Amino acid sequence: MKSRLFLAAICTFFLTTSISFGYTATFLPRLSVQGQYTDNVLLTPSDFKEHDIITTVSPGFTGELVGKKGSAAISYDASYAFYDKFDDFNGWRHRASLSGKYLISKNTNFNIKDNFLYTEDPNRDYNIAVIRTEEPSVPIDTTERKSRRIYTTNFASVGLNHQFGKNHSFRLGFTHYLLNNDNPTYEDNQSYTPSVGLTYWFGPQWGFDVDGSYGRTDYEFSDNVDQYQGSVSLLKRFGRNFIGYIKYLYSVVSYEGKTGDDKSYVPSAGFRYDIEKDISLIADFGYFFTDSERRDNTSGPSGDLRMIKRFEHGQLNLAVLGGYNYSLTGAENLGYSEYYEASVSFSHQLAKHVNGNVFGSYRDTKYKDQSDREDKRPTVGLGFSWEVSEWMYIGLDYQFRTVDSTIDSEDYTENRVSIRVTLAPTQPFHTSRY
Repeated sequence: MKSRLFLAAICTFFLTTSISFGYTATFLPRLSVQGQYTDNVLLTPSDFKEHDIITTVSPGFTGELVGKKGSAAISYDASYAFYDKFDDFNGWRHRASLSGKYLISKNTNFNIKDNFLYTEDPNRDYNIAVIRTEEPSVPIDTTERKSRRIYTTNFASVGLNHQFGKNHSFRLGFTHYLLNNDNPTYEDNQSYTPSVGLTYWFGPQWGFDVDGSYGRTDYEFSDNVDQYQGSVSLLKRFGRNFIGYIKYLYSVVSYEGKTGDDKSYVPSAGFRYDIEKDISLIADFGYFFTDSERRDNTSGPSGDLRMIKRFEHGQLNLAVLGGYNYSLTGAENLGYSEYYEASVSFSHQLAKHVNGNVFGSYRDTKYKDQSDREDKRPTVGLGFSWEVSEWMYIGLDYQFRTVDSTIDSEDYTENRVSIRVTLAPTQPFHTSRY
């Protein structure tokens, strides 16, 4: 709660400063009614599946305020969920996001983001490829949640970027993640991560990049965890939109109350290719070595490929990740893991008033701190949106999700079908003053 109030205060301050020089404000209200059928509402193994129909009524809005030196945007949707069979789960859901940016000086900008969720739905219909490529800083819970009791998440970030010289830049950042659970089976936790970075070009074609961060994760019951990470990259510019690099990353993970730390070393090479209206591509390929005093040492290939390809009437998002990770801030505190994940999303305008999208993902995670537990999780989905009139939209969505785990109790398969009617004006209401 304190972090959200802090961000709101900062945003209000910068907006007030910006508005004093004039502003443009827009407001877009909406109302949605959705009916969703699930064939496994409790996410239990196939022999014990229970189906249900969940109806949600969701008023919401999106607002934006733009001034000469700053801007802010807020989106909020409140939903009330009605369960046909399991009406004990009836209740409110809340989803909100806040973002703001402010130009402190010609070469210095400040930005904030906050994403808040309050829900009982254990599966949040992730389109993972879009999140990985468009909002990579937003955490995705890759562990399993089955309870339909309320939980709350909040992810907040603050960033400051200063450019000096023609291409040099210095950056500071801070993120905070909070998870609270009504179900005592899942442990509350929160994490804090300050970071710092520097990019410097010592010639037209050569430069370096340095990053450092410290992460602290506090748990309700378990031992707290400290994470230290640093990296250095040698940059080579091959063209205006193409930069290659070689990189070395070093990290230390320390568990309070337990002997021994994890130390990881990751040499890699990659490139960044970015044409704003056409394609954005980031690729990094390397090999990790993890030296642990608590388990056997491990090593393996690591990779990070993220692409956004824009077409005249559509977009392709693709993400392929792999290597090692720590499942510290999710529903389950499962510790060190090795994983491989691939996700893709394709959206396209099928007709003048009809849009469609299809997406899928697959993740294989081996939890080395959990007696070699391994979870395999494929997900596929598709959806259509039809603009019936200037103020009415109808959406139809389907999602299939399954978990195949070496822990039998974690296995389940779920099919979801949703139909949604949304009422919203075509253009937002707006006002301005200069």
